[in-house]
Amino acid sequence: MAEYYTGAPATRNDGQGEAHFTAALLQATLTARKVTAMVSLAWDGPQVWAFSVSLGLGEDPEKVERLSGALAIAAGAESCRVARDRGRLLIEIPKPPEQRRPLRAGRLDVLDPPAPMAVALGIATGGRVVWLDLADERTCHVIIGGTTGSGKTMALHWLLYRLLRQNSARDLRLLALDPKRGELDMFAHVPHLLHRVVTHPVEAARVLAWLTTELDRRAESGRHTPRLMVVIEEVADLLAVNRDLAAPIARVAQIGRGLGVHLVVTTQQPGAKSLGDAVANFPARLLGRVASATLTYGAAGRAKTMADQLLGRGDFLLLTAGTVTRLQVPLMSGREYGRLPRVEQVATLEDELPNLVAWADRWRDPRGGRGARVLGDEDYERMERELREGAGVEDLRAEFGIGYNRARRIRSVWREVQG
Repeated sequence: MAEYYTGAPATRNDGQGEAHFTAALLQATLTARKVTAMVSLAWDGPQVWAFSVSLGLGEDPEKVERLSGALAIAAGAESCRVARDRGRLLIEIPKPPEQRRPLRAGRLDVLDPPAPMAVALGIATGGRVVWLDLADERTCHVIIGGTTGSGKTMALHWLLYRLLRQNSARDLRLLALDPKRGELDMFAHVPHLLHRVVTHPVEAARVLAWLTTELDRRAESGRHTPRLMVVIEEVADLLAVNRDLAAPIARVAQIGRGLGVHLVVTTQQPGAKSLGDAVANFPARLLGRVASATLTYGAAGRAKTMADQLLGRGDFLLLTAGTVTRLQVPLMSGREYGRLPRVEQVATLEDELPNLVAWADRWRDPRGGRGARVLGDEDYERMERELREGAGVEDLRAEFGIGYNRARRIRSVWREVQG
């Protein structure tokens, strides 16, 4: 993960007087608590002021960390986060709501990436651009987590937008799973798609089954191009419908990087309890605001992140091995979405996916499985042909000797997936 500085910090004039007054309050609070330090404004960010703390000789940085509550009260702020940034100690104070502003995508959209899979993810407190490179083993798979309003979808859209703009469809292909429906509509016609945006859990299961065979094919052939990006919106919702889907997701996370396959998933609760083994091999987390302090450890996978004090609306922590970086993710506008490449007819994997009717049948109520007639591959192929010709529930019952509920469920799933 490469990063670089963008220039002199604290260049905006808006609220500068209030920011410097806050710096004086913070320094006075530290002095009153017998901490020798100099506090100065380091960065005037979109939502946060970052104050640099120069400690006196022999002072313990953890003393400042333990005073975060007192510092927040002194600054009249809703919260205070004390962080270490490349050898510096920073006090991060939320700006008054009326002074907060979004980070516009145009500020980062003009930057040339150092590598094809590297994205200028946002601006860290301190003013440097944070790059996330999916080709780097430290950030090859990413979980984007946080509560509603944290900016998960905003972050995912920005990451997708930049990668699709930086890479042609020859070099990067995309599989998009959107069980929430509607969150990835803006990307439904990009030429990078291998298959239409998947919204039904049965089709998601078929696509993930294909993906495991694709991993085997790449491993056997030694050909790892084009790169393949697999995006899953609200992965916990998908796993709640069928826990069996955790196995192919975990397998991609385990061996995908070496085969040119990368996973980016979003979820409200990125802790191990909600996702299980599926998250064990995700090396990077982009974490937005969490609901409470008690949930931060599970969501972050480590202590002392204070993710519950993030402000939402694109205020994130990027957590990789040994590092925690707070950053603001940019807000995209219609201008950026309009720059996406577009085709009217996207590609399809339909001929390579497992039989839809067979998978629809697996989705039947397990209570109805006892004593039910077992159908074979030829039955499923014939049933799919009949469904394409307009067969109804009673037709399926008569032709294949199955019960009403089973026939209705197969036909319903088939129609939902076919659209």
